[in-house]
Amino acid sequence: MFIELVDALRCPNPHEEIWLVLASGKMEGRDVMKGVLGCPICHAEYPIEAGVARFDGGANSRSRGAVPDEEEALRLAALLDLTDSRGYAILVGDAGSQAPRLRALTDVQLLLVNPPSGIEMGNGLSGLTTPMQSLLPLAGLSARAIALDNAASAELLESALNVVCPGGRILAPAGLSIPSGVIELARDERQWVGERARASVSSGIVTIHRRQ
Repeated sequence: MFIELVDALRCPNPHEEIWLVLASGKMEGRDVMKGVLGCPICHAEYPIEAGVARFDGGANSRSRGAVPDEEEALRLAALLDLTDSRGYAILVGDAGSQAPRLRALTDVQLLLVNPPSGIEMGNGLSGLTTPMQSLLPLAGLSARAIALDNAASAELLESALNVVCPGGRILAPAGLSIPSGVIELARDERQWVGERARASVSSGIVTIHRRQ
């Protein structure tokens, strides 16, 4: 878990949103490979093991995922607009299979939610596991982009919309409806990609902006 991404993690329990406190056990460079995250409000604790923050109590079994593919990684980099190193992007489920190849194409930090097995964290890759398919334990408006896999639900898409910052990209299965506040940019038989609209208020008028 990249040390700076710890600030984006949130306790999934139903209470006021607050930063988690890290007790680090093992570091490799700027990556926390082993440690414990604690919630100052409900006192819940979440371990970090092999660079993966475990919000699932150890119950989540990691699937093999899709076969890594250079063309698919290039497609993800383009659709998520990962053209510079600012911020972090999220890959959910099987989308994380492309993370090592994608990381070779971009300097953006990648956070894998319920990552497939066989992917080692560190060097730009961080992970977290959660049993709740409708909730991302992350700070609102903190991610620059997110890619949902084909198993994503409408509830997970809603959570993703809360996490992505204005102007950020969302890649989702074609079967999910585009939510309010998202501008569709492209679509094929598999997926659509959209941009969370920017909103500003001037003289009492709300204006929606698209990122140029």
